[in-house]
Amino acid sequence: MCQISHFVGLSGIGGVQRNFLEYINNQVISESKFVHKVYTLGEIDPQYKLLVEVYNIRKLTNLLLLILDMISRRKIVHFYNNLSSLKMAVLLFLLPVSNIILHERGTVWNIPSSRGILLRFVAWKARLILANSNATKIMLEKKFHILNKKIRVLHNGINTSIECTKRKVEHEDPPFFRIGFIGRLDAPKGVHVLIDAMHYLTDSRIKLVIAGDGTLIDILKTQAYDLENVSFIGRVSDPYNFLSGLDLLVVPSIREPLGNVCLEAGLCSIPVLATNVDGIPEIIKNKVSGELITPTQVVSFETTNNSVSIPEFTVNPLTEELSPPKQINSEILSAKILELSTSHALLRKYGKNLHKIVMNYFNINRYTNELHDIYFKM
Repeated sequence: MCQISHFVGLSGIGGVQRNFLEYINNQVISESKFVHKVYTLGEIDPQYKLLVEVYNIRKLTNLLLLILDMISRRKIVHFYNNLSSLKMAVLLFLLPVSNIILHERGTVWNIPSSRGILLRFVAWKARLILANSNATKIMLEKKFHILNKKIRVLHNGINTSIECTKRKVEHEDPPFFRIGFIGRLDAPKGVHVLIDAMHYLTDSRIKLVIAGDGTLIDILKTQAYDLENVSFIGRVSDPYNFLSGLDLLVVPSIREPLGNVCLEAGLCSIPVLATNVDGIPEIIKNKVSGELITPTQVVSFETTNNSVSIPEFTVNPLTEELSPPKQINSEILSAKILELSTSHALLRKYGKNLHKIVMNYFNINRYTNELHDIYFKM
């Protein structure tokens, strides 16, 4: 059997890691047609329950094994989010590599145009570049001039066998309308816009719960200090349990290559209100499986030195062109939340339609079949 060597960072929590975890564990359970080997660099987050051995290349012998895999003509090496890595560029420059796949899932948004030469060299050495969305493909082509013929879109897939349905909260009089955010608390996620919107909402029924952690948590808590209807619960180990308790998920991102959290909400039939930017509308169809708000305002949030920065460009999904990043108008967002809080039948329709989209297309089996077809053709 052909060996597939995967190199993926496992120290942080994000869509890349969750998608990879679901794929690789499913391969172990289902007796894959390939032999899989997993490499990483650095610590592994204890939240991850991997069913395969992981080789940390901080150990010299493991680094040598990875190098041998990279130069082998009979092995495929699949790198996740390594396009901008200087170490990757050095390795590819020094080695006569053969079957290298680079899987881009969003790092190119944060790479300055000045590093385009490095990125184009890494892309040139790769046999194939996978993009997790059409927006990512556009960013690679138009910001860094990567050849179209070398890029293939492979949308993420999630494990749809997980049972997730909306939970009823008992003994509430009057019943609350729970909106939520889950993800990293950094500037591009736009949480500051959502908190600002809550200042305009005087309806005491509407509660916002923010799940996640990040460098901006203290700044965001300060922004929300006088809001009794906003609570921070930190990082959650089970996103589906969190999502199932919501009436509406809000994704106010300034940039979002795809939006894995929208898929997870869809599995739970939870409707989504999101920014119309980058890859989000590849999941959320406006007025069909959720609602989208076009960002119109200049980004007003100042980032800290340790935070993920606001990118140079985002993808306008209407024109498929690059444009300076913008954020949602918080007054428009608050008005839309208030409107949806009384539109129960509409929200049920959105949740049901999003669930169908996830089950029929954004599932781990479709993702696996497409990926294996790529492996076989290599």
